[in-house]
Amino acid sequence: MPESGEELSLSVAEAASLRQGFTYCPRCRAAMVNRPVYGRVRRVCSDPTCKFVQFIDPKVTAAVMALKDGRVLMVRRTMAPGRGQWCFPGGFMEIGETPQQTAARECREESGYEVEITRLIDVFYYEDYRGSGVLIMYKGHVIGGQPQTGDDSDQVGFFGPDDLPDLAFDTNRQAIALWQEGKLPDE
Repeated sequence: MPESGEELSLSVAEAASLRQGFTYCPRCRAAMVNRPVYGRVRRVCSDPTCKFVQFIDPKVTAAVMALKDGRVLMVRRTMAPGRGQWCFPGGFMEIGETPQQTAARECREESGYEVEITRLIDVFYYEDYRGSGVLIMYKGHVIGGQPQTGDDSDQVGFFGPDDLPDLAFDTNRQAIALWQEGKLPDE
């Protein structure tokens, strides 16, 4: 982990290599090898008595398209990917929380606003230099709070359907298109 204030920077190749799997088995410490298992090549323990198989799963994230007075809440990112661009508040799901709780927590941490989740917009699959992920996108309404940036945002704003900033992610552009087309009515 970097020290406070120190930025961790990895090349695309370095970040991708971290998602390639273990070098040694976490159970018995034998070398891991690539071998066909369960219909695809996976990292498996070379010790035939151990039988450990590593599944490299996608990361799960959740975000919320939160509305207030017909405008959508967005935050400007301070981290890659998408540094300097805008997105819906969202982030990685943690152990012990539901996707809805993740979206609400991330909104509070990144924007200072409390939200009520009102519906599921869609579930998106994505791939980038960090690996693969699943984004669960919700629609919601701002119910309290005040603008306050978080550790990965430096601006908070509300935008109408025709005055949107430069968006960081294709998933956000897809949800915005649904909103602009009137396919996400208020409940």
